[in-house]
Amino acid sequence: MTSSIEIKRGDLYSETMTLGLLESGSKFRRFSILDEKTNLFATLSDLPTDLDLYIGKINPNTNEPYRTPLSSPILPFKVYNSSTNPGNESEKIFAQLEPGEYWIGIKDNINSSPEEMNKAFKWSLDAQTFDETTKLSNDPDLKYQWHLFNTGLSQFGEWFTAPNVDIRAPEAWKLGFDADIPIAIIDQGVDINHPDLVDNLWTNPKEIAGNNFDDDKNGYIDDIHGWNFADGTANVIPRDHGTHVAGITGAKGNNGIGVSGVAWNTQLMTLDVFGNADRAPFQAQIDAIKYAVNNGAKVINMSLGGNYKINPEEFLNNSDTEAFAEALKYAYDKDVFIAIAAGNEGDQLHERNLWEGVGNIDKYTGAPAIFSRIFGNIASVGSSNGQNDRAEYSNFGKSISISAPGGDSQSVPIQVIGNTRIYAGRTEAEIYSTLPDATYGYMAGTSMASPVIAGMAALIRAQNESINARDTVAILRAGAVINSQLNSSVNQNYQANLYNSMILAQNWVGPDTLTGIGQEVAPVINLTALTDAQSLTGSLKLERDSSNDSVIGFYRVLDTSGTVLDALGNEVRPGDANYQSVALSPSNLTNNLDGLSLENNSERSIDYSFKGISNGFYLAPYAVTSNNTWFAWSQANSDRQDHFKVLGSNQFGLDDQAGPDRDGNFKDVIMSFVSSGIF
Repeated sequence: MTSSIEIKRGDLYSETMTLGLLESGSKFRRFSILDEKTNLFATLSDLPTDLDLYIGKINPNTNEPYRTPLSSPILPFKVYNSSTNPGNESEKIFAQLEPGEYWIGIKDNINSSPEEMNKAFKWSLDAQTFDETTKLSNDPDLKYQWHLFNTGLSQFGEWFTAPNVDIRAPEAWKLGFDADIPIAIIDQGVDINHPDLVDNLWTNPKEIAGNNFDDDKNGYIDDIHGWNFADGTANVIPRDHGTHVAGITGAKGNNGIGVSGVAWNTQLMTLDVFGNADRAPFQAQIDAIKYAVNNGAKVINMSLGGNYKINPEEFLNNSDTEAFAEALKYAYDKDVFIAIAAGNEGDQLHERNLWEGVGNIDKYTGAPAIFSRIFGNIASVGSSNGQNDRAEYSNFGKSISISAPGGDSQSVPIQVIGNTRIYAGRTEAEIYSTLPDATYGYMAGTSMASPVIAGMAALIRAQNESINARDTVAILRAGAVINSQLNSSVNQNYQANLYNSMILAQNWVGPDTLTGIGQEVAPVINLTALTDAQSLTGSLKLERDSSNDSVIGFYRVLDTSGTVLDALGNEVRPGDANYQSVALSPSNLTNNLDGLSLENNSERSIDYSFKGISNGFYLAPYAVTSNNTWFAWSQANSDRQDHFKVLGSNQFGLDDQAGPDRDGNFKDVIMSFVSSGIF
């Protein structure tokens, strides 16, 4: 290897090089981290071919990279982290590194030609950007909270939490970390004396502690921080589950003690529905929901529930669930967001001991999470693990609104013998949070994923008081990343991303903020954030300034590339021979926004209401002018020219003339969408 590049915090090292300049065969560069732990981005950019990027540590005893005991077709060395995007796509690695010697490895995936070997590309070691664009709490145990900030935990060279598999909390905290609004924890009791929770407790402003009198006349005596609905007393019984859940959402952040919640400063309302029992009566849950709403909670978390061998439609229409549905409707009407754990019956163990498919909440009922199907203020939450996969236990299905880290201690290698991995549980792959008696510890489940979403919802709502509970669900989903590793176990494979959602919340101007996502790529209206329970209402305005008569309409597409589905569910793309017939088939057309015409030099407005669907969709325009049908993608047009253009946010223009010699002003018909609300 060549001489080592020295890096310390605040440094930025970059270099333009070619594959031919790298050492033959090894393709490594050595670097050292000086003085202190450093947050580093390593990147490759402007790639001439398919290159991958690897990073690892130098063994101080041999002055060479640590060797892996496993045979590897890629590298014979232990890899700390890697970036392996396809083709010429840039590569980027984040690593938090202790002082020491390290190596960067570059792999040429296609045995480049001599010409490609001499093409320049860039690589850099950036110890500036992370520190400048993030904010970390000073809580000493943040290092165990990989769901917030995952620097990677490994054993025997195998990850059990992979770097960057988190909700991007440090980036989001740079934007804001306070959510000074009441968050109701409907769960077991919370330890209200825990030093990491005591400063973030909700306090009833109209109740006087210890006078044995119902000062605020709400029917509850001395309900200072909440109520025990299981036993009918102000004595909330501190238990592990409730205390752990509360800490995930809102443990005091940046106080130099223990852990940080998703929201650093908030108001935790502890509503005990278990007492000392293992089950929470429905009536206790109903009463707790109403109490939370009546006492100003803006967010509720419910990490509880059960599975029922009954299909969701039958469950939701059962008279036995009416009282529960009424309580949730009360929360909907009063603009309260609710996060509900999807359940933990999604593994083979539960299928053997209960029934086949028990964890599929599209087929069988996981309640109360299933109520997200009918109330647009509810997010049902699935669980992912530290390797970005669905947690083995997590319930699954398109009825789940979003996934968040819930931890999973299984499938963690504890020993490697030859080429054989020995697996066992590892608690560090679970979620670390508060426990009673001023302690901390690990737990896993959708019960842990749900309070992550509750804390995120509180931060989102704190950014803009006009953001309502239904908007919050949509912002969470619009800000999520699409994680294909979830394998359709969650609606659209949505994985929570706090940073993206905070950006949307801070730029919120109403639902048009969401419908405009993707318009930098194509003239489409984005409706993918809507859940099945939600509808978007608004008005489309058409303005015509052209002598050509055009009929305007809109149809459903799956993505910004214009993909549509045929009657058999096959994907058809612009440029395919049957694109026009499939795109304009009844199943893809939008009923009240189809076949629209207007006189020259006139305008008209049409009200719309779009209901969300589990697969998500975009609206794309088409126009029929004379003998031509124009689409928003040139490949689908007979003249292979663009005929639609984004003129402004949620505003498109049509050029109705054929051929490359048209005037190209895209103002023959102007289409403007203005959405009024999500319901």
